[in-house]
Amino acid sequence: SYGLVILVGILALTVTLEVVVPAAFTRHMGGAGGMMGGMINMSMFEGFRAAVNEALGIAALAAVVVAATASFLVSRRVVAPVQEMTAASQRIAEGHYGERVNIPPSQDELAQLALHFNQMAAHLEQTEAMRRQLIADVAHELRTPLTTIRGSLEGLLDGVLPAEPETFEQIHREAVRLQKLVAELQELSQVEAGAFPLNFHPVAVG
Repeated sequence: SYGLVILVGILALTVTLEVVVPAAFTRHMGGAGGMMGGMINMSMFEGFRAAVNEALGIAALAAVVVAATASFLVSRRVVAPVQEMTAASQRIAEGHYGERVNIPPSQDELAQLALHFNQMAAHLEQTEAMRRQLIADVAHELRTPLTTIRGSLEGLLDGVLPAEPETFEQIHREAVRLQKLVAELQELSQVEAGAFPLNFHPVAVG
């Protein structure tokens, strides 16, 4: 983009030099009349054109050097945070949800992007923590009825527990409890998948 601006500027100056300057030079040097004066004017104009072209070439070279340096510095300032976010996103994709990126001190678009990136990583980390806690809670809730059912069945097989209706009723209660828990987990997964429409509205706590 810097190079394109420089090119357009050089073209504009060149066209101006070739179209406007000859007429303006002739008008301002009109006082030196006669053939000899015209020859002198033409010679002066050629020298003036050569000097302007030389100055234009030096200015163009200097502009290219400055533009290349500026574009290098600006591109480094833009690319470095993007590369940092790319590496951090790769680590998050591998399961390291604690990754964060440095927020640039400026309040430009890159700073906003880094801020939103950290917010996204924080939400992902929180969601992962909730998922792990849910798995731990589910495992704990499943362990109790399964342990009761298994202990009762082993007691029946070993003859420790009597084969009475009370024993089978206890096993049946734990099986129903287990079935209810599995149904609630299935319902929760369907709600998270959007299978059930949810109507959120304020309610009176009292």
